[in-house]
Amino acid sequence: MYRPTAPARDPTVRYMTRKRRNSDSTPPITNFFATVKRERSNSESKDVSQKLEDSLNTSIDHSHKGFTENGPLYSLEELRNLLGVPTKPPFLSISNQDAPIGLENLPAKVYSYIFTILDMQSVSALSLASTTMSTHVKGYVSTHDFYRRMQLDNLDFLNSSFRPEDDEYVENDPFVACGTLIKSITITLDTKIRAEVFLNICRNLRNQLGGSLHGFGRCLETVTENWKFSERRIMVKAAVLIDPDLRRSIIKVLTGQPGQFIGLEMKVRSGLTQLFLNKNQEVDESTPQEVIEFGAWLSVVLRNVIDKYQGKLYFILFGPTKSSRVGERVDWDYFCDNDSSKFTLRKSEPNYKKILSSLLNGIRALRIMNNSKATDMAWNGKKIYTLFLRVIEVCETRGDWSELASSTALAIDCSGLLSEYLVTCLDPTHNDYPKLLKEAAEMICLVRTHLYRWSANPATFLAEPLHHAFNHLAQLDGRYDGCYKSFLDEIWTTQKLRLKVLVRNAKGNTASGDKIREELDGQLSMVRLLSEFSNTVSLNQQALQHNVVQEHNNVELRNEIVEEQAEENEEFNRAEEE
Repeated sequence: MYRPTAPARDPTVRYMTRKRRNSDSTPPITNFFATVKRERSNSESKDVSQKLEDSLNTSIDHSHKGFTENGPLYSLEELRNLLGVPTKPPFLSISNQDAPIGLENLPAKVYSYIFTILDMQSVSALSLASTTMSTHVKGYVSTHDFYRRMQLDNLDFLNSSFRPEDDEYVENDPFVACGTLIKSITITLDTKIRAEVFLNICRNLRNQLGGSLHGFGRCLETVTENWKFSERRIMVKAAVLIDPDLRRSIIKVLTGQPGQFIGLEMKVRSGLTQLFLNKNQEVDESTPQEVIEFGAWLSVVLRNVIDKYQGKLYFILFGPTKSSRVGERVDWDYFCDNDSSKFTLRKSEPNYKKILSSLLNGIRALRIMNNSKATDMAWNGKKIYTLFLRVIEVCETRGDWSELASSTALAIDCSGLLSEYLVTCLDPTHNDYPKLLKEAAEMICLVRTHLYRWSANPATFLAEPLHHAFNHLAQLDGRYDGCYKSFLDEIWTTQKLRLKVLVRNAKGNTASGDKIREELDGQLSMVRLLSEFSNTVSLNQQALQHNVVQEHNNVELRNEIVEEQAEENEEFNRAEEE
């Protein structure tokens, strides 16, 4: 048993004692000391892309040096070795008998008491003040006093009235403070060692707090703020091992069939979300920087598994869920039903769009992150579309992905998924190109119908993907009267056929009239946009005709010049003979 590090006191008093100070009123202690930022070696960016496929076996590879699940790695003795502090620090005597007693030469018991009553922000600042003080802080972190203090701080924080939107929420968050402290005491270490220190501290802290992963994502985010992508990947490998069962669960659900391990799928979803994706995932409700950060962490998580498992992991993280007799589970069949007449309230159009938008938030965040050129540049449009196809592929193991789900998804992400879909289909080198041409035209009409219901102005959203597709066809042919004109004609023909079918199947009731009116209004909203492409074809044909006439005139002119030259030559020859 360990004695309390401080006398028992009222929780409110203890909380106010360690409450973070206002940074506006009190300058950081590091303002008075020179600090040196570590230089990251080039070797750190190498050999960090080892993926989870090395571990996708029936058992865990315990031979992987560094990040293992063996207990001794997470002992306080091992933590002291990683931090380079004495394994048995003098608890009652001063560390340096020859030096005078002062702030940097006190018994470990005194330091433990001082650091416990100080707020964590001040402890982090002291670790940057000098090498000696940093060693004392490292010694404190590698004792049980630190973890008991974190437990008390967390209880006080949970019992407080702070909300995430409050300015003081982050200032008093013990996990953010812990992340700052870890970053401070490891600032001169190699990234791999920093990851091991982070894992050791978080594993012990999780055991102290009862086994939950709640809050450790904020700690990880604080530690890796402004880090390179390659360094974050190293930290992800470490963070997954905070809960040793999480990694085993990831391996099981990725190598098993969808829905085979119901409980483990939800464990993976919960664990990875708490560790890496704990921010707001609604792209439309977040700031650009928040979306970029969300996309960056999602990229790190997805790229730590091999490509063929990325679609399954993505759906586990963002797919819809449903309640069952054994609890909540991932609903792999939600988008595989194409009969809308059997849809329940859960699959009504507003809910369907909302659930599918939640599924696509990650894909949209990856695209925004890639376009910002701020972090990971691996996700171009083609790779993001391939990820979407992998999601469809893994769901189709339970049934065919519905046409409604496809058209709704392309309508939600017109500028991204729809553009890539059209470019993929409109490739004249495909053997079934005529069939793909009709499918692309039909999909344009379906997407237009969704957009008209949502915004009443589908041309605004379809302008970018259609211009992209038509420019692609023009570049393939080098002219506008080939594939360009064929696709445009196919769109007009498909719209006419859709209207004919609605009129032919009309039953004379209000519902039939509403469908016909909706189709007419939707087609009318697209007239101006499609007319632009028609005008392009007409202008090109006029230009071609003008070029033909001009070329014909040039040929006649050249012939006349040749004939005149021939006549002059004959006259000249006769004149010489005479």
